[in-house]
Amino acid sequence: MQPISMAASRRRWYNNTLTRKLGVLVLAASLGACDALDTALRVEAPGIVDAEEMANPQHAQLLVTGAIADFECALGAYIVNGALLGNELRDASVTAARFSLDARNIDDASPYGGNSCTGNPPGVYVPIATAIWSSNNALQRLEGWTDAQVQNRTRLIGQAAAHSGYSLTLMGEGFCSAVITELGPEVQPAQVFEVAEQRFNRAIEAATAANDTETLNTAFMGRARIRLNRGNTAGAATDARAVLASNSTFQRMATASVAESRRWNRIGQEFFAGNVTVAPAYRNLVVDGEVDPRTRVVLAGEGHNRSDTVWLAAKIGTARSADLRTGSVPVATWREAHLIIAEAEGGQEAVNRINILRQHHGLPLFQSADSDAIRRQVIEERQRELFLEGHHLNDLRRFNLPQLPAPGTNYRQGGVYGDVNCFPLPAVERVTNPNV
Repeated sequence: MQPISMAASRRRWYNNTLTRKLGVLVLAASLGACDALDTALRVEAPGIVDAEEMANPQHAQLLVTGAIADFECALGAYIVNGALLGNELRDASVTAARFSLDARNIDDASPYGGNSCTGNPPGVYVPIATAIWSSNNALQRLEGWTDAQVQNRTRLIGQAAAHSGYSLTLMGEGFCSAVITELGPEVQPAQVFEVAEQRFNRAIEAATAANDTETLNTAFMGRARIRLNRGNTAGAATDARAVLASNSTFQRMATASVAESRRWNRIGQEFFAGNVTVAPAYRNLVVDGEVDPRTRVVLAGEGHNRSDTVWLAAKIGTARSADLRTGSVPVATWREAHLIIAEAEGGQEAVNRINILRQHHGLPLFQSADSDAIRRQVIEERQRELFLEGHHLNDLRRFNLPQLPAPGTNYRQGGVYGDVNCFPLPAVERVTNPNV
């Protein structure tokens, strides 16, 4: 029997999901629904329309809806996996397949590679690859259709390109190497970032033409993040400033609901199930003796393994219940914009940006004229401000931060902690892709 290629797996998963969403849309229309996008994400219905119908331009909106849903599911899974590998979370489950990630001993056969975003444990490679494929597919089709065929075509192009850019950002920040085109070659993060910036450029162009301010600010924030990764600090600061000038409290949030497991807040679900707990290094951090609300934790019972205590991140919720599945997840925020400017420009400007955020949280102000001390504080502020938002794993690598517990330290489930700090390209990609 021939193995199923990763590319075929992505298409099959995408088409199955899309078929179901088409059924949802048709049912919603028959019920007189007024918001197809929201309904398509929230209502369950049998798949009653073949996914091949998506070649019809009348379904352009649903193509983009599907791409956004794929990205949001992948994002939640990425945050969980990245937080476990990157020291923000600690495993509290009884699932042995999770332990290697928690111990930083994963290899290319570990479950992060082939599992879905709703798996146990959640996977990241296939979900992110699917999000890249679905957004690129939507973008390619939209570029081939005309304004006469598709209402709001330019606006949809901006949304598809922006979500392609963010999906590529996750792949580049989290993986040691990746494949970002069907049956394409193995590429390094720098190459992934280059393509991501191209997608954000297209999103900015289209969103500007469509006067779509939300997508424009989302794309500017994505490009600022990518430009930091590529060493273009001036460009990163310019993009971040553009967002703040447009909307000083801008937030792009990934929505969640209880409608189906793909729509759950994956971080909240993991806490609710008792599979994770906030890692000791992040419990009740203080600023000049005051508890830092950005990393405040709440005692939430025992873990699924009955040996770990679940310390719930207060930013996710304050009570361990199924409601944790419904909270929105930040994709890009004004808070990140200030930190990008702080990192890019340093000096007193960095001090000012740090203090804008501290004032927002009611924390003591930071003062320093030492450039090295300011840089270290910017890194520390990122760890706290962006806690459990999908940034820290990449920051560990960018800033060469220490892993906690240190490599070689005894791991409580047996063996010792390793030093893996990125997800290896999964073996299934190497086995089934002749170009790798």
